[in-house]
Amino acid sequence: MEETVVKCPNCGAKALDLRTYSSMMVLSNTQALFAAHCDHCGQTVSAVETIPGVLYPDVFQAASEVNAGMGRTVE
Repeated sequence: MEETVVKCPNCGAKALDLRTYSSMMVLSNTQALFAAHCDHCGQTVSAVETIPGVLYPDVFQAASEVNAGMGRTVE
């Protein structure tokens, strides 16, 4: 199974679950800037991480709705 929990850049605890992000800015087809809450230190932090495969359907759908990036129709 792929990794969806990563280290918090603030406190170093492996406590950021990328599936519970508060915001995500897709940077490429594999990476995004995530904002997520750390359950260990209580901070909302940002981190550039690989997009977990479990989030790909949501990313693709959002891109399709605005005809952008991986959701764009190429003719």
